Amino acid sequence: MAALARWCVRRRLVVVLLWLLALGGVSTAAALTGSAYSNDYEVPGTESGRATQLLQEGFPRLGGDSDTVVWHTTSGTGGVRAAAVEQTMTQTLDRIADLPGVASVVGPYDTQGSAQISSDGRTAYATVTFGERTENLDKAQVEAVVKTAEGAGSDALQVELGGSAIALTESSGGHVAEIVGVVVAALVLFLAFGSLAASLLPIATALVSVGTAYAGIVLLGHAMTVADFAPMLGMLIGLGVGIDYALFIVTRHRRGLKRGLDVTESIQNAVATTGRAVVFAGATVCIALLGMLILRLSFLNGVAIAASLTVVLTVAASVTLLPALLSLIGMRALSRRERRHLTEHGPQPELPTGLAARWSAFVERHPKLLGAIALVVITVLALPTLGLRLGTSDQGNNPASSTTRQAYDLLADSFGPGVNGPLTLVTHVDGAEDKLLLDNLDATIRTTEGVASVTPVTYNAGGDTGYFTIVPTSAPQSQQTSDLVDRLRTEVLPRAETGTSLDIQVGGVTASYDDFADVIVGKLPLFVGVVIGLGCLLLLLAFRSVGIPLKAAAMNVAAVAAAFGVVVAIFQWGWGSEFLGLGRAGRSNPSSP
Repeated sequence: MAALARWCVRRRLVVVLLWLLALGGVSTAAALTGSAYSNDYEVPGTESGRATQLLQEGFPRLGGDSDTVVWHTTSGTGGVRAAAVEQTMTQTLDRIADLPGVASVVGPYDTQGSAQISSDGRTAYATVTFGERTENLDKAQVEAVVKTAEGAGSDALQVELGGSAIALTESSGGHVAEIVGVVVAALVLFLAFGSLAASLLPIATALVSVGTAYAGIVLLGHAMTVADFAPMLGMLIGLGVGIDYALFIVTRHRRGLKRGLDVTESIQNAVATTGRAVVFAGATVCIALLGMLILRLSFLNGVAIAASLTVVLTVAASVTLLPALLSLIGMRALSRRERRHLTEHGPQPELPTGLAARWSAFVERHPKLLGAIALVVITVLALPTLGLRLGTSDQGNNPASSTTRQAYDLLADSFGPGVNGPLTLVTHVDGAEDKLLLDNLDATIRTTEGVASVTPVTYNAGGDTGYFTIVPTSAPQSQQTSDLVDRLRTEVLPRAETGTSLDIQVGGVTASYDDFADVIVGKLPLFVGVVIGLGCLLLLLAFRSVGIPLKAAAMNVAAVAAAFGVVVAIFQWGWGSEFLGLGRAGRSNPSSP
């Protein structure tokens, strides 16, 4: 590492130029090629996945994303059946149906849409089916639908839109949070160092490496499946570890200067010691991220590789670009007061001072007491993990001000919570006997506990595939809906299929959530075991000690348990989720911590 640092110092301008060329070249290539993200979250081999495949094969027109336009009238307006409201919304829906990318629109004023008006007559909705799935849709086409629908709104007529395609148009706030975080980090570093140059170097190093990685992830999307949230995840991880790693090296370098080392010697010493630790730290992070490959889920593979790419580049920048920049600023890594003190009083021995030194000494004097307190705190934080229910959030968890959340709540209040997560039952049909059983099956399902309504069976043109839709009495993320899925799969449908060639597959929102969670839970022990095992092996090679890896493994398990507990408390139990702007509580996402 010392030789690498020496080379970077001697050729500092070349190193800086190479990094800037890499940033500019990769960013230009990403801008020219554009993004090619794919949000395909299907889990192969599950029953819900087979139901989706059957539905797409038998009913190609249903393969596109289906979204909703919901409108609600205030009291005293005559409801949604009032002539003015009906005329306004009929014209709006006709305009939406003529927009590019829209395959069909089914409204409540059509014959087949009469059930889409609430019992009190004040709320109605239309189903808008696009020609493509969400990941393949042109955002501009979806925005045109949103603009057309919202144009019908007024003081007496509330119009909201819901669905995964509509969610594409909701602003995420850009990168404001990241910008604020970087500014705050720069301010804290300046207050700590007292040197503007030294405080900006960790920020600059992280920004160059993360910017290069961000553009690289865009290019990576053309070679493999990469979800659209991967660049944001990579940016968050990269900024965190990038500033952190650079801070370690800068701090060690400043201490070397205070001890009287010249600039070059101090940089070499910092990279040879702290830089080595940075490389090992980055390697452990990459091991944890690449552990997701064990899950063998295509969309997580891309996320794991994208995030690992960011970490690799931040580590590389910390041990190459940062030494070159430190060489350029020379003694300005110290504040003016520190440089003046060094000139007047000469080098000073490195003595532990400050709050950190006092705290470490306090911990050394009271290890058992503080260890017991820490164990109690970790245990309390981890207790909510016992109530963990894995799943995936839906638009009912969005912030209350978003149109998708507004549409979700209007539908739930007016038509029942289950309308936001219907179940779809699909099967191959072989002959008249199977059709007769399917035609009579809706009566049996209608009496099943947890079922609010059942649509008649719909057959495709060839008559070899049929499906019907079940609306549960409970919300998509409710345990009662999960129980209904299990009841259908293990009790109701097996009895109905006896003596026939039918093999009815249960799909839909909750079924997909539950199947996804089952796959994750089934592979979680292997994932945790491999990540901890490889991490221990790396620490064993680094420190030649058995105790350190074992302690690190125990601390990691405890920290993850506490993190899951906090996630359950906030995102599942809803403790402060609305106050923090995180939306309504729901299930915990398997990848949250």
